[in-house]
Amino acid sequence: MTARDRRGFTLLEITVTLGILSIVLAIVYGVFSQTIGSKELAERRADEDAGARGALARIARDLESARPVTSMVPAAPPAAAAGPTPSTRSTFIPERGLFLARVRTEGGVALDDLAFTTFLRRPTATAFAASDLGIVHYFVGAFSPQSGLALYRETVLSLTGDNFDPDQPNAAASTMILPGVTELDFRFFDGSDWVDGWDSTDSRNFAPAPRAVEIAIGIVDREGNAERYVTSVDLPIVRTLKNPKLVGRPTPPP
Repeated sequence: MTARDRRGFTLLEITVTLGILSIVLAIVYGVFSQTIGSKELAERRADEDAGARGALARIARDLESARPVTSMVPAAPPAAAAGPTPSTRSTFIPERGLFLARVRTEGGVALDDLAFTTFLRRPTATAFAASDLGIVHYFVGAFSPQSGLALYRETVLSLTGDNFDPDQPNAAASTMILPGVTELDFRFFDGSDWVDGWDSTDSRNFAPAPRAVEIAIGIVDREGNAERYVTSVDLPIVRTLKNPKLVGRPTPPP
């Protein structure tokens, strides 16, 4: 074997080989990283989509069990505190029946709230599914500055003896359904037209409940993209009400 046959790779050949290998590894890593990023993005969007659709389904299930028994009568207001501006808030008794939707906006975006009487599972029922009439209240709020806006579900059981105040949700009785909510918009079908609000306590303009409800929820994903989810649900109980008073778009009282 000659000295030429025993000669190894030169420094230039090793450098060129390492450079080519580095380029190939960088390409492989880029493709792999992009694939992982796309997979994580798809999973996040699927989770966000499932969360929004799950919130819509939760509201729809509660609405399908709504029980507008009678026109709701406001509970006796608490004794007014001494001062020039007494409180004007109303509280409601759960067992008397309620369907109340208030139009609210913030920055031009709808952040409505909706409260109605329905059957709720008793929290103390363990051996069997016992239920009781109560009020379910859906609203967008933030119980702390760090939590941000979220969709909450408040429940008020008639057995507790508590009155329901839509202006002061009870944090202990409220469960966060969906974080990052930027819009909550309800519309109601009265038999001839879609209206934006509903108040079963106003028997002159509203029936105990609408015939159908349209629900729209808006969220913003982690990339800052706005998404809007819409569904509608019929209220079967309204079909069986005797002589429901269904009129056109509500008009303000004289």
